[in-house]
Amino acid sequence: MKVTILGSGTSMGVPTLTCKCPVCRSTDARDKRLRSGVWIQANGHSILIDVSIDFRQQALAHDIADVDAVLITHTHSDHVAGIDDLRIYNMVHKKRIRVYARPSNAEELRRRFDYCFNPVQRGGGVPEIDLHPIDAPFQVCGLRVTPIAVKHGILDIYGYRIGRFALVTDASYLSDESIERLRGVEVLVLNALRREPHPTHFGLGQALETARRIAPRQTFFVHMSHKLGHAETNATLPPDAQLAYDGLSFEVPNSTESRTC
Repeated sequence: MKVTILGSGTSMGVPTLTCKCPVCRSTDARDKRLRSGVWIQANGHSILIDVSIDFRQQALAHDIADVDAVLITHTHSDHVAGIDDLRIYNMVHKKRIRVYARPSNAEELRRRFDYCFNPVQRGGGVPEIDLHPIDAPFQVCGLRVTPIAVKHGILDIYGYRIGRFALVTDASYLSDESIERLRGVEVLVLNALRREPHPTHFGLGQALETARRIAPRQTFFVHMSHKLGHAETNATLPPDAQLAYDGLSFEVPNSTESRTC
């Protein structure tokens, strides 16, 4: 299973509009952060976790030629505003795309993207998606996916565990039960907004402590603001818990049960 970080930035991205701080002016490519997204390639299939407002740019950069399924963590715009760009895959591959989300988030997607489900006219096309509310482990493209309950401030959202890989983003709290469900992963992708605490996201200290409790072989932090410069922050962190960057790719062994999607 190959995992690619499409976007490692928070909702405003980095550089942040109007800002002239050292990170926003940095010439280090790893300080250029698009909005959230992860691309998983496994069993000859292509799966996204979230589809951000920057998805078109990400898909061009990484030559994403097909999408079979999308896992939605929650419905904030930096995680779902790229849904309209899925329609090209419908047109090219003549198929619908399965989208999985927490039941309340599935309802929100139906409201926000009503034109996908009740199109007034086709025109240039609308995304053809099959929306699946999920509240328990499920199979997609030969992979067992386990939703992980996450608190994002007062909101209930999902992280996802897929075999020995897990993504948790926009977390401000993980219960003991959720921590237990994440034990045994080899690679964990976890949010870390800035050094200081924040009411709806882990700060770096909270993220490090959470990673310590889960104890993966490697943790990569994402959803960083311009408060964290890549090189200078990583120099202060242990080798097994580092900031990710846009375009970072790695492979994770996984057990598969089927090759159908």
